[in-house]
Amino acid sequence: MRSGLLSFFSALGSFGRQLVALPRPKFFPFAGVLRSMDGPTFKADLVAGLNVALLAFPMSMAFAMKAGLPIWCGLVGCGVAAAVAPLFSGSANLSAGPTNATAALLLGSFATLGATNPELRASALPTLVLMTGLFLLLASWLRLSGFADFVPRTVISAYIAAAALRVIALQLPVALGMPGDHAGETLPEVLWHALRMGRTLINPELGLTVITGSAYFILRPKYGAGKAILGAVAVATFGAILAQNVALTQGGHGDLVTYVGQAAQAGSALHLPDFSGRTLSTLFSPALALAVLIVIEGTANARASALKTGRPSDLHQEVYGLGIANVACAFTGGMAASGSISRSALNVASGARTAMASLLCGGFILGALFLARPAVAVVPLSTLAILVILAEIELANFSAIKLILKSGAQDRTVFLATFATALLAPLDVAIFLGTTVAVAFYLKQTSTPEVVEYDFSDTGEIRERPKGQGTTGISILHVEGSLHFGATQAFHEHLRRASADPNLKVLVLKFREALYLDANGVLLLRDLADMLKSDGRHLILCEAKADTMRIIVNAGLDQSVGTENVFPFEEANPNLALAKAVRRARELAGGGQAVLRIVTAPHPDLPKPASASGEDWQI
Repeated sequence: MRSGLLSFFSALGSFGRQLVALPRPKFFPFAGVLRSMDGPTFKADLVAGLNVALLAFPMSMAFAMKAGLPIWCGLVGCGVAAAVAPLFSGSANLSAGPTNATAALLLGSFATLGATNPELRASALPTLVLMTGLFLLLASWLRLSGFADFVPRTVISAYIAAAALRVIALQLPVALGMPGDHAGETLPEVLWHALRMGRTLINPELGLTVITGSAYFILRPKYGAGKAILGAVAVATFGAILAQNVALTQGGHGDLVTYVGQAAQAGSALHLPDFSGRTLSTLFSPALALAVLIVIEGTANARASALKTGRPSDLHQEVYGLGIANVACAFTGGMAASGSISRSALNVASGARTAMASLLCGGFILGALFLARPAVAVVPLSTLAILVILAEIELANFSAIKLILKSGAQDRTVFLATFATALLAPLDVAIFLGTTVAVAFYLKQTSTPEVVEYDFSDTGEIRERPKGQGTTGISILHVEGSLHFGATQAFHEHLRRASADPNLKVLVLKFREALYLDANGVLLLRDLADMLKSDGRHLILCEAKADTMRIIVNAGLDQSVGTENVFPFEEANPNLALAKAVRRARELAGGGQAVLRIVTAPHPDLPKPASASGEDWQI
């Protein structure tokens, strides 16, 4: 007992030392950017920062609307994140700020909390964003960013598609100028209400929606998404002001449409994080889901930018920068920040050379926020609503969804399970459930190792054993595939059938093509060795490669089997281990000479194992 505890704490200490020894993110890599800055580089970064700011400013307002937050939360979050993240990432590969995906998940989190109006959401936002930032910092420090690769694209695609429908259902009543509160309604319900309204739906809000959408589609092919959004907002705002003035001259009273300034009045107060136990426990799961999403989105976009530019990207450093940026947003009232694919792509296309471009972008946004606040306040709310809807339709990526649905039953199941959950339950639940379903399918696929049984023919040659035929005393099992805990039962069944033969004297296991032997497999093999030994029979292990051999030795399995019955794989002579195992098996079985010939692979479509060399070995 004591030795077991000592071994446990020794292993725990070793793991701790390895964890501490891992390279950590640099605290302030931006200092290196400043040291290398020159005139041409600064000019290129200045132009790129301005271009991205023109795109980010109207989009951040739209993302705030998407999350059901005051407009200023989106603008502050965009400016602060864009300015802070590069200071601690030191990279020009990623432009930080609110995104479609994070806005959608924020909306789902608020729904879980029962936050039904912008003021309540704004009060819960700092705590949620702070917890998210701390999770990101922890992930970067523990170098867990790479685990984002284990969340399948299928899950992300389904989540984005479902989130798009939920956001469209939220924004469509605003874009159409529908009276009443339609919060919480599904898209079919909104469309049914709009259909019932018929001609009464024709109003100034709908007119501005048509003008905004038309301007966007006209401008985008020539000027790109950023300038198209800015142009559409300018055209719609000018049209609204002109119509309002005409109405006033004709004796009209009140505003024709709802403006951003009216909708943003609830966001004037700055809220600080709430550290009460109830709030922290309630927000734990949404914050964790948001952090996972930011890691996935941020690292994917950083990789994409790195491929375009050829600049290296330290994903852990990028996540570290996003973590600090979210902590800063939490204390300034900003939205959660991630790596934006549209802004990152525009940053690269605009010729950004260093992280200074993102810092300047954040400065431009914050400057415009405080200097151009009166101009922002007169933007029609319906204009931003239709821009959000158009962005969601593009974000859904129907070509990718079509490909997924045609790929196979498992992909369809994962997609539909995630999609349905995201429509009916909080969005953070959908990510976890979809990933769980995908992992379950993976484990199922890898839980049935291929096992082919060989023995000796009447002439003494090794052959694949015919089904239903008893062995001549020596049985060789070629094991191929994973031997993790999920495959233990299937592997056990193969071993049970082989060892049940009353004529069996020696069982030889070939491990060259076996993978991921874990404690479950080791315990199974130990029990098998003990059972065979008690009956006067023998177990031989051969062709175990270095990783598998290390587990066998560390677990003491070589002692249970007998070190004289273990033959590791030898790179210099791939066939030697099997040759030695067969010789040993013949000795234990009391047999004479045998000829080792070609051992065929389990499936004709698979490459033959290295032992199938065609050489003859005299045993």
